Amino acid sequence: MRDLGATRSAFVDAFGPGDGVRTFFAPGRVNLIGDHIDYSGGLVMPIALDRGTLLLARPRTDTALRGVSLDREGMVTADVRDTAFDPAHDWFSYVLGVLHVLGEDGYTLKHGLDILIAGDIPDGAGLSSSASLELAAAVAFDTIGGFGLAATDLALIGQRTENDYIGVSCGIMDQLAVARGRAGHALLMDCADLIVEYVPFPHDQLSLIIANSNHRRSLADSAYNDRRQAVESAAEVMGTTVLVHASLASVEAARSRLNEQEFRRARHTVTEQARVVAAAAALRSGDFAELGALMRASHESLRDDFDVTGPQLDALAEAAWAQSGVIGARMTGAGFGGCAVVLAEPGREDEVIAGIDAAYFPVTGLHADCFVVGSDDGARELLDGASG
Repeated sequence: MRDLGATRSAFVDAFGPGDGVRTFFAPGRVNLIGDHIDYSGGLVMPIALDRGTLLLARPRTDTALRGVSLDREGMVTADVRDTAFDPAHDWFSYVLGVLHVLGEDGYTLKHGLDILIAGDIPDGAGLSSSASLELAAAVAFDTIGGFGLAATDLALIGQRTENDYIGVSCGIMDQLAVARGRAGHALLMDCADLIVEYVPFPHDQLSLIIANSNHRRSLADSAYNDRRQAVESAAEVMGTTVLVHASLASVEAARSRLNEQEFRRARHTVTEQARVVAAAAALRSGDFAELGALMRASHESLRDDFDVTGPQLDALAEAAWAQSGVIGARMTGAGFGGCAVVLAEPGREDEVIAGIDAAYFPVTGLHADCFVVGSDDGARELLDGASG
């Protein structure tokens, strides 16, 4: 989390002094295992991070919305009475989209806001920077507007913003993990019924490292939507509405009726579901070697059957697997660039990070930015100067 004092000073610099500034935080998330199955109603196992998005907001006496980001130049302006999508709003569209979707459900603000955003997770890295921004906005609007919505409701608002306003057909995993994170736990999440089971994550036995490939991706410009369409068409051919409930044998039996892409996408879906179940059991029992093996198998399936890794993420995973202090590693998120998640032996983080970069750079010409992260609670207002 970025420094609160500096962020509050930046708010005053942007909007001037005054009372009534409220501070909200939404974590980022990293998915330990279970990618590209959330939109099939699968089980996934993300963890909310202690990095994310700070949103400072102060009510105005008019209906203007003014937005400033510490990571962007200039100020974006809009109005609470007109939140229709406009590409000129750029990054502020994620904030306005949340307000627009809330308005569709009858939840409206009576006045405008000055809003400052300060994040410490890289955009386009697969750590849910967009979901973090959406949920920071959702919890801020809910709290300031007195709407009384539950965390899961706000997650669904965020997903609709992504799907219907931004135009990315994401599943619910990112927003739900950001909304309902719990410090010291991974979330075993059922994306069909939105039930979350908290699985203890022993930070004293597993060090959580994010390795950024520095190959930026954009979901809106990627083949993400195409992958989802292939999964849905495979399910239709197989005559099932929930592909994750199918067996590998049934996928194999349907091979002659599926085209090659549909077959491989379906095979990943059902095998990844099985890996998530096994990984949750391994984490609970402390079988970290098994957890690491499952993470590697997940990456290989995303590489070979889902075609979403690419040379940079493959090189990054290979670099991590080669380090003696690494327990497990895999790409995380939608793919096409972004980050890998690495589990390492505590006390060996510096050695692992140096080794990953040394192995990655000669292959790609890029440096891997690696950082150790912790876990955190879900999106919330920070009260009484709290930092977490």
